[in-house]
Amino acid sequence: MPAVTGLAQTTDGDKVPNTPAARLWSAARRYPHFIASAFLGLAFLTLYTYTLAPGLLGHDCGDWQAAGATLGISHSPGSPAYTIITWLVSLVPVGNLPARVSFVSALVGAAGVIAVYVFMLMLLGRWLPALVSALTLGFGGQWWAQSSVADPYNAIPAMIAVFLILLLLWQRKGDIRLVWGGAFLAAFGFAYHPTILYFIPVLLAGVLVLGPWRKLLKPKALLVTLLLIILGVSFYAYLPIRSATNPAVLYEKIDSLGRLYRFVTVSGARSTGSFAVTVPGQELLRERLSEVVRQGYYPSFAFLVLAPAITLLYPVVLRKLKQLRRYLIWLAAGAFFHMAVVFAISGVYLQYYLPLLLYFSIWTGFSLYLVMTTAGAYLEKGRFRQVPGIITAVIYMGVLALGLPHIWPFVNHHDDHGMRTFGNWAFSQAKPGAVILANWDSEPGLLYMQKVEGQRPDLKIYAVPPDTWRNNLNDVRKKYPKAQVLLARSLPFDNRAETRAIGSWYFISIKGRTYQDQDHDLPWPAAVQLFEVTS
Repeated sequence: MPAVTGLAQTTDGDKVPNTPAARLWSAARRYPHFIASAFLGLAFLTLYTYTLAPGLLGHDCGDWQAAGATLGISHSPGSPAYTIITWLVSLVPVGNLPARVSFVSALVGAAGVIAVYVFMLMLLGRWLPALVSALTLGFGGQWWAQSSVADPYNAIPAMIAVFLILLLLWQRKGDIRLVWGGAFLAAFGFAYHPTILYFIPVLLAGVLVLGPWRKLLKPKALLVTLLLIILGVSFYAYLPIRSATNPAVLYEKIDSLGRLYRFVTVSGARSTGSFAVTVPGQELLRERLSEVVRQGYYPSFAFLVLAPAITLLYPVVLRKLKQLRRYLIWLAAGAFFHMAVVFAISGVYLQYYLPLLLYFSIWTGFSLYLVMTTAGAYLEKGRFRQVPGIITAVIYMGVLALGLPHIWPFVNHHDDHGMRTFGNWAFSQAKPGAVILANWDSEPGLLYMQKVEGQRPDLKIYAVPPDTWRNNLNDVRKKYPKAQVLLARSLPFDNRAETRAIGSWYFISIKGRTYQDQDHDLPWPAAVQLFEVTS
């Protein structure tokens, strides 16, 4: 009997039309969670791409754009793995060059949402809590903002989510290859940004507590683990190798092991006071918690999701969680320890607090799971068992939606042209051979325009700390006695008699900030103005 063309057979024997749409539907029936995670990632990638900064940025973001565009060396600690990846993405001829570098953050942000969804699905086996966790992270204000500009920080929570998946599989399967994968990812993450080190003690504890750690003591296992760690850390060899070629963007010459160590550990910046490791006080800690969590959502949401914790007092719920107990205890203790380390040494650097959003999103999904578990234990009729979970999910997502108008000005970089506008203005006002003294808010963007785009090669652009420009001025006057001296300064600025303002001020977004923080009377982004030094 001849075969029937144009039909495909499913696993249950039904014949369906053999068309692209039919094949997609068949795949969706067989792999629904794969399709759901891919759809989530694509949706958030589209959202982050829409709000992506369209071009040049200031502050650290401008420095990373310049390093990624030229395969150069950014500010300490260098982030070589991030630089190499952004350079590879920048080779794709779509859009303008600085926006391509920023696009890496959008990719990582969407990947982090997928990782959280997959982790929660594997941990709890319920799609609704997994979806709520993914949406909570994806719409988080700080997460969204960091996914719309050029920076490496959102990769750290995304990697932690992958570590959580690997450790869950390590507990269930005990496959040594999972530890090898985690070892390489940890070393690679260190080369991406060293703040992954804050999580390493938690990761090591998970390997020892959750799985058959004695497998690691075998010579082959130890050797492979060590080699993979060396392979990941070897990305730091990029810094001295690339430094020797004198790239267009070179933050600091790295020609010895001592300089490499100081550069990676940021010891030089700490010694000058430009980067300080400080223990935040109670007020600063409370402010950081508020900025990271409550600022990203409708204010009540952060407190609302704590309510289901009371169900942990019910014996029937604890019995349901028996198989997950060891993993959950490790995760709770690890999250507390990790964030305690971050709080202790990160000081005012808000971007280092991003893992808190990851843990918050995990708890949000888990709190919904607690409601669903309690309802399943105490409600008899199956149809009504789903009602409390659905209502809770609707409330969570409703409150989350209420916060979107509040965070939209904070996360939307779609029309962010401040650095480009200011750079064009500064270059138009600079006479041939002029000297521009700029602090870090605007200096990376000005250097990008000069070093990457080739504009105004006659200008001398110097980075000066905010309060010491007068100390640098004497050296500039001696070296360039007849040159015009311009000062690019962030407000507020003490405009004394020796300077005069040229034009108005411009907003330059830095590290994901797109609005003016009226509560603290600080211009975030930086309000930059151009001055001419007259004496």
